[in-house]
Amino acid sequence: MMNEVGQRVYFAAGVEILLAQGCIRRDGETFFLRPKSLAVLTYLLEQRQRLVTKDELIQEVWQGIAVTDDALVQAIVEIRKALGDNSRQPRFIKTFAKTGYRFIGNLDEIRTGSLIFEETEEITSVEYEIQEEIQNLPANREALFSPTPPRKPFLKTRWVQGVVMIAGCLIIGLSLYAGVKLLAAGRSTAEVTLSKAPGKKSVAVLFFENQSATAELDWLREGLADMMITNLSRSNRLSVLSRQQLHLLFERTGHQRAATVRLDEALDLAQKTQAEVIILGSFAKLGDQVRIDAQIHDTRTGNLIAAEGMTADTPDQILAGVDALSHKLTAHLGVTSVEKEQPFAAVMTDNINAYRYYSLALEQTQMFQFPEALELLEKAIALDSEFAMAYARIGYVYAVRLGQGDKAKPYFAKALELGERLSDKERLFIAAWSANANYDTEQAIKTYQELLEKYPLEVEAYQRLSWLLLAQENYEETLAVLKQGVIIDPEAKDLYNAMGETYQMQGKNDEAQAAFERYIQLAPQDPNAYDSLAAFYQWLGRYDEAIATYNHALTINPESGVNIIHLGHTYFQQGRYRAALEQYERLAQIAANDRQRARARECQAFVYLQKGDLKRATNLAKQVMRLNTLNNMSLLYTFLARGDRQAVENLKPEVLATIPFTQYKHRGFLRLFYSLQGTLALQEGKSIEAIEHFKETLRHRPLSWNIYSYEDCLAKAYLQLGQFDEAIDEFQRILKINPHYPLAHFYLAEAYARKGDGEQSLRYYREFLQTWKAADADIPEIITAKKRLAGLN
Repeated sequence: MMNEVGQRVYFAAGVEILLAQGCIRRDGETFFLRPKSLAVLTYLLEQRQRLVTKDELIQEVWQGIAVTDDALVQAIVEIRKALGDNSRQPRFIKTFAKTGYRFIGNLDEIRTGSLIFEETEEITSVEYEIQEEIQNLPANREALFSPTPPRKPFLKTRWVQGVVMIAGCLIIGLSLYAGVKLLAAGRSTAEVTLSKAPGKKSVAVLFFENQSATAELDWLREGLADMMITNLSRSNRLSVLSRQQLHLLFERTGHQRAATVRLDEALDLAQKTQAEVIILGSFAKLGDQVRIDAQIHDTRTGNLIAAEGMTADTPDQILAGVDALSHKLTAHLGVTSVEKEQPFAAVMTDNINAYRYYSLALEQTQMFQFPEALELLEKAIALDSEFAMAYARIGYVYAVRLGQGDKAKPYFAKALELGERLSDKERLFIAAWSANANYDTEQAIKTYQELLEKYPLEVEAYQRLSWLLLAQENYEETLAVLKQGVIIDPEAKDLYNAMGETYQMQGKNDEAQAAFERYIQLAPQDPNAYDSLAAFYQWLGRYDEAIATYNHALTINPESGVNIIHLGHTYFQQGRYRAALEQYERLAQIAANDRQRARARECQAFVYLQKGDLKRATNLAKQVMRLNTLNNMSLLYTFLARGDRQAVENLKPEVLATIPFTQYKHRGFLRLFYSLQGTLALQEGKSIEAIEHFKETLRHRPLSWNIYSYEDCLAKAYLQLGQFDEAIDEFQRILKINPHYPLAHFYLAEAYARKGDGEQSLRYYREFLQTWKAADADIPEIITAKKRLAGLN
């Protein structure tokens, strides 16, 4: 166990660490740490003579609470930020990949007035090692979303049309303001509000306060609030702030990590939601018993309306106790009966540990930690085989978050089999998720529309619907949905992310940049927000800005896999192949599973293929196949580059079998599908067919986040077929989008040279070398361009 903090103060390299005060002083500023981060730092300081494993830190700090490595990673990131430390060249905390951490700074320790000198061993070499799982963000450009055929517009009702008309005026007008802001700058408070419905009392239930010294029950802070929300929401006379809205409220006001919230703060939060009454609660462990108390306050005056409490002799009695407590509170609110009244155990679970795992899994899902969420949900259903929403949430993670529909289907089937435990809203969500699992985009969109007709405040449904429409390339309809969602919640950050990409796909770059900047405004500590803006810069060829923005994201979380791979893509597109390979290797080292590691090796294979190093490209492509048997496209392209027709013919049926059109269409990845068809047709000498496939490729959404966007596939085909004028026109079109598009100037020079226009050829060779002035000197195209300009053949 950790020792008491006492009055210890540490000094290290101009940094003052005050454990008793829970803060770090550096450069005239004071940085306060969250309790868990402080506990992690304290333990690392106490054990600084050795490496401390991740498991040991989690056990000592969280003491048996089910948490994932991500909780520890976030604590380390916070500590490093306060210390002014750099994970790549650490002065204080060194990471040992997949093992743990060690405090390596030289320290002076003061304890109640006496000076104690304690030095750590000298660190002469530094390794930058990282271990966070690659985030497969659904809001990120590498997410798998779904398209659908043309349909009637979403604007079905006059109410919706009116909202969208107002939203359109608001968004367009504000986006024009200075060209960068979509909403008034400086808005910092949440706008999570309850609807005003005749005959309904609006209620906000806040997180409960843990008054025990034990951390093992800390999950009940959110768990009890969630149980209370579930129970009260079943009344048709109450309008209750949802779990999602409660999380947003706390996140946006900076209270999400606070262990306690004062009454005046709670009233201020409730007033922001326009709730008429607020329910506050607390719990404490008394021996083997758990005492739970709840109070109802009038939001306007702060007056206490009622107070109720219960004591559970065993943990299993908590669920029944919360049911009884909810019933008493509804009576105080003037609600004498609850529609379809059933105990919490009947609609969720009667096993407190199963609910504990479920509650923790929802937190992990919100943090994009999907493997951890799945593990917790599996534990929940192992304890309660009739926990309908636990089955549904497993299906949701597989189908919606990870794009693995086949794995999701049995879980949805089981959830629907237990349909009597589900509310109407839950059944609609499950129906939409199930359609996603079946790649039935039309049905998924229709179900989300039905859900929003009945429950127009469900912001998550706007987000999911917009991504489906965006993947299908229905950009105007996507914007209509997003604008409506923004009216419902003007600070829904993910809606601005989708809005930015939609504008980007339409070529409305000012509006796109404004949306991405608003996303950052709303989520200044979210690396994904910076990733989205950086990817936008990358698409436009603004590579220096892209690199700076990716690096800023990595200062927030140096171990973010998504930012690392996109930074590698940017280096690649500048011809900085060695730097790109380093980032992909860095990605491979943090990969949590073979599928993610295959992604890193696939990018490396592409780089070596571009360099003309076919041996290394082939070896890496074979590694990709071993790591992920479904990822065989890299190997096919290496065989094509080698001119190995027999190998291509042998592998082609397998490749085509693994990329069914419906799934690629569902995910919005049709450029991959048609470009492959064109490449194979070109290899077979079917030039007309190849050109048509490449033209079709360009009709679909560009993979702007990818190492290769396929924007020049048609231009290259024209050049290979000797259609030089068409090739020149295509490359000129591309340069209007991105004046630094990789190798576009080089290929233009080649086209003019083969056409016999030496003057224009030399001009574009010079422009190529200027554009790629930071590129590696040994790249074949760099060598060729220099030779041509020197008059050599």
